[in-house]
Amino acid sequence: MIRTLLAAAAALALGACASAAAPTEASAPRDCFRAVDVNGWGVQDAHRVRVSVGASRQYYLTIGENTGDLDWTRALALRSPSSFICTGDGVTGVQIVGGDLPRRYMVTRIERAPDEAPQGS
Repeated sequence: MIRTLLAAAAALALGACASAAAPTEASAPRDCFRAVDVNGWGVQDAHRVRVSVGASRQYYLTIGENTGDLDWTRALALRSPSSFICTGDGVTGVQIVGGDLPRRYMVTRIERAPDEAPQGS
């Protein structure tokens, strides 16, 4: 009886490991950047900020507030609880911080901009 229970427990544990390790077809590859690598900012639309990373990569950061509320006269900062900021992250903990009295804007979505994204603003 005990051997049967131990064998069943071992089979369940192995099954759980195998299913957790197998990648799902629906999962997309992660595209990440470091906050310190951001070298440009711009407004994409009412709720998305465009950041430039390196020479050719751009990302859209969605915030709940209107992008017109950001204080562009002072330096903006991007803060993250981890070293890398990645696309596909849900509620991220990433914040845009700016203004004389620093105000925090929570980023709710991160996505890679298409290669033909506008460079202005």
